[in-house]
Amino acid sequence: MARFRRAFIEITNRCNLSCSFCARSTRPPRVMTPDEFRSVAVQVKPLAGGVFLHVLGEPMLHPEFPAILSAASELGLKVTLVTNGTLIDRFGPGIFREPCLAQVSPSLQALSALPPEKWEEALGRLIDFARSRPPALTVVFRLRGADDPFSLAARSALLAAFPGYAPDPGKRRLKLAERTFFAGGGLFSWPGSGPGGGKTGCLGLRHHFAVLSDLRVVPCCIDCDGAMALGDLREKPLAEILSSPEAAALRASIAGRGPMPAHCAGCGFRAMADE
Repeated sequence: MARFRRAFIEITNRCNLSCSFCARSTRPPRVMTPDEFRSVAVQVKPLAGGVFLHVLGEPMLHPEFPAILSAASELGLKVTLVTNGTLIDRFGPGIFREPCLAQVSPSLQALSALPPEKWEEALGRLIDFARSRPPALTVVFRLRGADDPFSLAARSALLAAFPGYAPDPGKRRLKLAERTFFAGGGLFSWPGSGPGGGKTGCLGLRHHFAVLSDLRVVPCCIDCDGAMALGDLREKPLAEILSSPEAAALRASIAGRGPMPAHCAGCGFRAMADE
């Protein structure tokens, strides 16, 4: 059985948007090569139940994105693509039929970086994508924000496009159509960007871990600058890094079984098992 529910792999930290709610990284822009991705994925497969292409950056900005998905399919991975949605048409509809691809999660909050006419057009393309998705693919629209004008308008436009929506039993989301959902949530403070929420425990290194595009291993997708990096895959295998005494000590600390790391204490995100 996999030790972790999911692994985050950041295939690039480059993005085509500059969203006010997103972290500002000090890392130089980098793209993980397909060979690097394959090497990472081979090591991730026995450790994690699924792979999220996510930390910072827009995965579909990767110039060899089709090769990344092809490698994931060959390895039998279960992949969730987290995207700002603005490049959803870049590689054509066939890309979404890759066997590895289980879910696409457009982050609607990212569209707030666009002028109104642009985000409305982008949302329309995402709605068309969801309606024409391959039968086996799940689409989960995510929107962090509640009462600001953009969030209210985007949510209203999305729900109007799927008038038959209803609560999804047992889930904190709405079912818009077959294998198409909407999940809301609040904005949060990134470490170092605000007071956080008096964090007392988190699931980092228990539920998940992340690999940055520079091949460093970090405890979660919020550690986007590698402040708590545990090692570098160019120097040590993933299993060795995650089973090290340093990783065990950090896991216990993050879980609240010791002093909370300063980086985590200032984080407003709650990593729950159903996130």
